[in-house]
Amino acid sequence: MKSVNIFYKRLFTVASNKKLWLRVLGEVGNYPIWFLSNQHGYRAKSPRLLMVAGMHGEEIAGPLSIIKWLEEFDPQLFYSFNLSFIPIINPVAYQLGRRYNLKNEKSNCGFYNTKASGDKPSEEGIILLKNLPLLKACSRDGFLSLHEDITSSKYYVYTFERTDAPGRFTNEMRNTLAGFFTDPLDNELVTVDALGGHGVMVNNGIVYKLEDGSLEHWLFTEGTVRVAVTETPGKFKLNERVKASMALIGKFIELCL
Repeated sequence: MKSVNIFYKRLFTVASNKKLWLRVLGEVGNYPIWFLSNQHGYRAKSPRLLMVAGMHGEEIAGPLSIIKWLEEFDPQLFYSFNLSFIPIINPVAYQLGRRYNLKNEKSNCGFYNTKASGDKPSEEGIILLKNLPLLKACSRDGFLSLHEDITSSKYYVYTFERTDAPGRFTNEMRNTLAGFFTDPLDNELVTVDALGGHGVMVNNGIVYKLEDGSLEHWLFTEGTVRVAVTETPGKFKLNERVKASMALIGKFIELCL
């Protein structure tokens, strides 16, 4: 499914069936960026978790896993959690099946410390920055961003925790991917968009506390307790990547309880 409009029709249906709250954060290229949550049933003492996907348009398993998870999940979860979602951050790129928007802007850059990095936020990034109070509030206890490395046959995660070294949250998110794919990326460099596209070393499937001005780095500096960015290997079949990302959503929620 490559059409944003078809995807959004499924989103409207699941929002109606599960009694979820929808709002538009902004528009890019006449496509809205939809935010979905159970805020109408908000519970002040329950964990607040934000899950997003579709930062890069060619990484399609993340959006598909969110919509499928929403269609299948038990609404009783709302009695324990405040759950929020942005299923497609970059709808123009998703529609076109390309990494970036029509201006070829780096979509996950320039959120934090932009003067030092030299990176500027994209059109999508500007919209997210304008919604800082909402995103900060709904990600207080956890933020999950579902990505893919379409060039790789190995999996890895970027994480942030309030500890000096990777803890249980990081290891279990990484280990969830191990249940679906063969090998973690280990002792290898991956290229990140931020900071001039420099290489970052991955150790046993983990990159820990990468300060690159990304959305995840920004939210962690704004107080989010724990953050995970997952990279499913794009050389595996799509249905396997979707199943893995759905499992990551479930594990993320479990670890944030």
